[in-house]
Amino acid sequence: MDKRKAELAASILIIFISAFIILNDNLVEGGVETDLGSMFLPRSLACLMILLALSMGCKSLKEIVKSKVVDVDEVIDINGFTGVFYYIGILFFYWLTMPYLGFMVSTFLVMISVAFLLGAKNWVRVMGMSIFLSAIIQYGAKEFLYVYLPTWNLF
Repeated sequence: MDKRKAELAASILIIFISAFIILNDNLVEGGVETDLGSMFLPRSLACLMILLALSMGCKSLKEIVKSKVVDVDEVIDINGFTGVFYYIGILFFYWLTMPYLGFMVSTFLVMISVAFLLGAKNWVRVMGMSIFLSAIIQYGAKEFLYVYLPTWNLF
């Protein structure tokens, strides 16, 4: 399977789902009211997902339009279910370690693990984005939504 076509299809799907979340006012009924409203977090995350999907989709579309030869790194091996089992294992790791390591550390480790499985090349950027996104989500949940995410609990 061509990684560029899969990335383009995934980015289009993410954009459509995010647009549905942004445009639909009937997704939340009741719930806890915050200063910013009950749809603030879903809509802000949908906007973030659109930006990330656009960056992924534009890169893939440029390479498809240029008709570059597919490299060995751009072919996804679809034989077997080992990748699916790795992702399920990462999900269980996240679920089990969240109460002990806290949101920041466990989310950082999960993002690094997924980046490793996807074959990331620029590890400085991956680590920076993992720390940045974890910190932004932690801050936004605490300050705007009044939700306190789990903290480090080992000691």
